[in-house]
Amino acid sequence: MSGRVNVLVFPCGSEIGLEIHAALRHAKDIGLHGASSVEDHGEFAYRRHRRIDADTGNGDLVAELNALIDAWDIDLVVPAHDSVIPLLAAQRGRLHAAAAVPDAATAMLCRDKRATYARLRPLGIVPDDAGPVGGAYPVFAKPAIGQGSQGAERVDDARRHRQLLDSGEPYLFSEYLPGEEYTVDCLSASDGQLLHAAPRRRTRTRNGISVRTEPADVPALVAMAEAIAGELCLRGAWFFQARRDADGVPKLLEVAPRIAGSMALSRMRGVNFPLLHVYAHLDRPFSVLPLGHAVQLDRALGNRYRTGLDYRRVYLDLDDTLILDGKVNPVLAALLYQWTGAGIEVVLLTRHRQCPRQTLERHRLCPALFQRIVHLRDGSPKSAAIATDLPAIFIDDAFRERRDVLQNTGVPVFDLDAVEQLLDLRA
Repeated sequence: MSGRVNVLVFPCGSEIGLEIHAALRHAKDIGLHGASSVEDHGEFAYRRHRRIDADTGNGDLVAELNALIDAWDIDLVVPAHDSVIPLLAAQRGRLHAAAAVPDAATAMLCRDKRATYARLRPLGIVPDDAGPVGGAYPVFAKPAIGQGSQGAERVDDARRHRQLLDSGEPYLFSEYLPGEEYTVDCLSASDGQLLHAAPRRRTRTRNGISVRTEPADVPALVAMAEAIAGELCLRGAWFFQARRDADGVPKLLEVAPRIAGSMALSRMRGVNFPLLHVYAHLDRPFSVLPLGHAVQLDRALGNRYRTGLDYRRVYLDLDDTLILDGKVNPVLAALLYQWTGAGIEVVLLTRHRQCPRQTLERHRLCPALFQRIVHLRDGSPKSAAIATDLPAIFIDDAFRERRDVLQNTGVPVFDLDAVEQLLDLRA
C-alpha cells in the first residue's frame, strides 16, 4: 500500500487516543479519524469525529465501525483502550479494514494477567505467586483483567486477602514488589522482531496513568523486552510495566499490545510510536532513529473549547497584545496563521507611537497577514473604526478599549486570557 492512509481511532477520547492524535496530526501521509461511544474529549481533538452507540459492552461494535470504515474509506483501525483489542482481534474476519491488533489468542493472553504470567513464567521475569491466605504479608493484588493500576492494592493481612478472594472478581495475587516502577515502550517490526525498547521511570502516577516520567538506563529491562518479544512476537508498538523486587531485580507487572499515553516521551526523542505502529500493521518499511537527550514528561489536565462565536473579521490591538513584553505573543501568532488559512480578515487597530509596519517587521511579523492596518493618532475611539458589514470580534488588553467597543458596537471583546478559546487544534 502506498499514498495516504486513512486511520480510525476508537475510542479516540481516551488518553491513548489523544496521544495517537498528537502523534499523527501532522503526518502528511495519514488521514486521521476518530470515533467514541461516549461524549469525550475526542470531539475537541479530532476534526473528523463521529459518536457511535455501540461499545465493547453493548451493541454490535464491529457493525458500527464498519459503517464508518465504509463512509470514510478507512485503511486501519487503531484501538485506544485495552478492552477493544481482544474484541477486534476476535472479530477480525468481519471488520472491513485491517486492525492494529495481535492475533486473538495473543490479545486474550495479554488481557488476562493470569494467562500472561503462566506463558512468561519460564522466562524468569514473573513475580512469585503469593502464598495461601494467612501466609506471609504483604502481598500484591491486582484484577486479572484490567488496565493500568486500577484496582491494584497492597494486601497486609488475611482478612483483606480473603475479602478479595470472595469478591467475585478474579484477582492475581503475587509477591509484593516495593521498588521503583517502570514502563518499557517497545517497537517491533511487522515480523515481530524487536527494533527498539525505551525504559522510563514512572515517577508520578494518577489513576494508573504515568503523569511524570523520564528515560531510564536499565539494561535488565531491555533484556526483558527482548525475551517478551521473542515469546509473544508482537507487532508494532507495545509496552510492559515492571517493578523492582526487594532485592532490586525488575519483575513483570503486565504486557499491553497497544500505544501508551506517555509514549509522547519517546516522540520527543525521535521515535513516533503511533506512526510506526501504523506502518508496522500495514507492512510498510520503516526504521528507528532514537535520540539520546534528557527529557522529562509531566502531564496535567488541559483545556480545549467549543464556542458559538461566528466571526469573519478580527480587530486586533498591537501594544501589550500582539507584542507583549517586547516579544510576539505566540498564541496570537498562531491565531494569525489560523485565521489566514480560514479566510478570516485581520485588521490591526492600534495607537502605536511609532510606525506599526516597522514594528511588525522588526518582530518578523509580515504586514501582509493583516487585511488592513488602522493607525489611530487622533485620540478617536476604536469603536469608530469598527465596521459592521461582517461579523467580527475585538481583542485588546485594555479594559477601557474593550468597554468602548462592546458598548458602542456590540462586537464581542476579549482580553489575552480568553483568546485560547479561539485556537482550533483539531486534526
